[in-house]
Amino acid sequence: MKDQEMVLSIIVNAIQFTLQHAQKAPNHPGTVLSTEERVDIAKAILTALSEQGFEITRAPSQPR
Repeated sequence: MKDQEMVLSIIVNAIQFTLQHAQKAPNHPGTVLSTEERVDIAKAILTALSEQGFEITRAPSQPR
């Protein structure tokens, strides 16, 4: 998987994680975004980062 695709996937998962936790909050209206909407938001984040000069590169793996 290309680095950009991996970062996109991480952002999409983070959005989903955040929405799931928000929906459990009291008085939350239960708004749900479709997968396409989450991907669109993630792409917008990547574009904004790119426009600010950030580049996606994979760091060398560190031993755990």
